[in-house]
Amino acid sequence: MLPSDVNDPSAIGGVPLAQARIDWGHGRIIGFSVPADDALAFDVVQLWLDGRCVASAVANLSVFDFARDLSGLNLPSREHSAFELRIPQAGLLPAHVGEAAVSLEVRTSRGGQVLSTTIQGLHELLRLTDGAPVDLLYQVRFHGLSGGALQGAVINLHGVAQRPALLARLNDQAPEPLAFYESAADGRVHHFSIPVRIDRLVDGANQVSVCGPDGQPLGSYPIQIGASTLGEADRKLAALEAEVAFLKRLVLTQNPEALPARLALLKSEIVNICSEMMTMQRTNFEREWLARPAAPGGTQAAAGSRAAARPATLPASAGQA
Repeated sequence: MLPSDVNDPSAIGGVPLAQARIDWGHGRIIGFSVPADDALAFDVVQLWLDGRCVASAVANLSVFDFARDLSGLNLPSREHSAFELRIPQAGLLPAHVGEAAVSLEVRTSRGGQVLSTTIQGLHELLRLTDGAPVDLLYQVRFHGLSGGALQGAVINLHGVAQRPALLARLNDQAPEPLAFYESAADGRVHHFSIPVRIDRLVDGANQVSVCGPDGQPLGSYPIQIGASTLGEADRKLAALEAEVAFLKRLVLTQNPEALPARLALLKSEIVNICSEMMTMQRTNFEREWLARPAAPGGTQAAAGSRAAARPATLPASAGQA
């Protein structure tokens, strides 16, 4: 085929310049795209979800590598024009994760539409996603230390009927697979137990974290080792501070385009944490004030005695009489 044949649709027998399909077996969108005006250039394709571009790729792969999965399409005469797309984890927003349908489109960088379809349900959406967005799918709740292990549960927020592949990390040590020992019948709650070995703890503050396969944190639990033992109020405060730090890291490590939606999702949690911290601080101030020692005959004691004695020593006025 001559280079000029690409510009002439009749010279290639009416073969379309771009086509795509969803390969559910491998969880991807594949297809081909040939530039109509430049036989030597490669086309750029974009993946759109609900009118928002989330990924792009250069159509320069060999068509023969996808020949089996592209069966049924009219393959182009140009070999290196294929592409493969998956939804990036950071590209999913809270509005996408649910039961509502999500529109999916593949376009060329010049605005030409290659594929337009609708994704029905969360399972189909996750099938095409490169890594599950653990912060949108699961929530971690810690129940405390018992029998030398940290007990807790992973709450399934959207009914994904499978155990999540999560990791447990102690301080900055290498993460290990999170071991689940029991799951609810409906698959919405998965109970876990993390062994806490004394020889792996350090003096002072320790932190046990639960994170996703890519290291994205889901929650953390502080453990204090040493002579000074944290009281109940201090332990709760440390846990809240660790949760605030986790939310801060979670927000700062996300795709900037997805920040507004994820900030709205986390706003209520941050407000509740701040409210609890202020309540604990007020309680501590009240305890400190009540526990302040007052010297005999001191200013505080004298003022209190004068205030108590004043109604009994003042003469009654004529109006009162």
